[in-house]
Amino acid sequence: MAGANIVIVSILSVVVLVANCAVCVLVFIKRNLRTYTNGFIVSLALSDILVGVTLFLQYALNIEAPVLLNILYTTALVGSVANLTAVTFDRHLACTQPFNYNNIIAKYFVKIVVFCWITAVTSALLPLSWAGSPSAALALKIYQFCILILGIAAPYTCIFLCYLRIFRQIYKIVKREKELAMSLQGSHHPCERTRRISSEAKVAKVFSAIAVMFVLSWLPIIWTTLVYAIGKPHLLPKAMLYLSPFTLAFGSIINPILYSFMKPDFKHVCKRLFCLISLPKLSLNNDLRSPNNSQSLSRATSETKSASRLPLHHMEQTNI
Repeated sequence: MAGANIVIVSILSVVVLVANCAVCVLVFIKRNLRTYTNGFIVSLALSDILVGVTLFLQYALNIEAPVLLNILYTTALVGSVANLTAVTFDRHLACTQPFNYNNIIAKYFVKIVVFCWITAVTSALLPLSWAGSPSAALALKIYQFCILILGIAAPYTCIFLCYLRIFRQIYKIVKREKELAMSLQGSHHPCERTRRISSEAKVAKVFSAIAVMFVLSWLPIIWTTLVYAIGKPHLLPKAMLYLSPFTLAFGSIINPILYSFMKPDFKHVCKRLFCLISLPKLSLNNDLRSPNNSQSLSRATSETKSASRLPLHHMEQTNI
């Protein structure tokens, strides 16, 4: 990779770290963001942070350690898929069993997060068990197929089916609630439950967009793994090798942007923070524009002008 591209990837890796760390900090310091759904978001952000760390090690620090980098990339890949599956389960549960959601998710939240990361780390370290053995090449191919099928294809099939069911369920509920509200109240304004379901739909749209972005950002690496697993590396375009670090970085940057601008609770917190940051500037401008300050400025200006008309010897006496 050219020197300019290395610099760009290094900068993007730092942006990945800053953006996803900001998501974790927001959830930590803002009490209203400490929900189970946002807990899964933090776990997903940790996967993106791992991507940023790996890119920084490989390109900014130029560390040549294939085994270590493969372990980090695999942990981030499997961890991201596992956390996306966990988030999908959370949204599916919230939309299909809203009354039992809190009890169920409170019981399984920690177990799900721990399972996601144990699965990711175990999958990444597994190739070390047959390193140097005579059947290492065959074991590696079987391992690659298992990662592609069990670690990516199967979870994403479940994710797709779950979101399909979620959106169908939301559509039916919103339609039924609107009809009920209009028949009982004679009003076109949606009831509170309809607004709540609409909010759940927005959150589901955010995570479905994140799932699509994940596939696009990891596609070069997934395709590379596939062509080597089937023994046809000539199907791998050289451009894809150059694009893979950029797509990984952009995918990990877009996730926190989607949280900030699309997820309602994060959007509200970001707006409040922006208002707090801009408030001192506004108050300073208001102070400068206030009548008292205008009079003081005009008085000071007139005094300066009158002083400039004094003779030189008088000014010297005044300074002394």
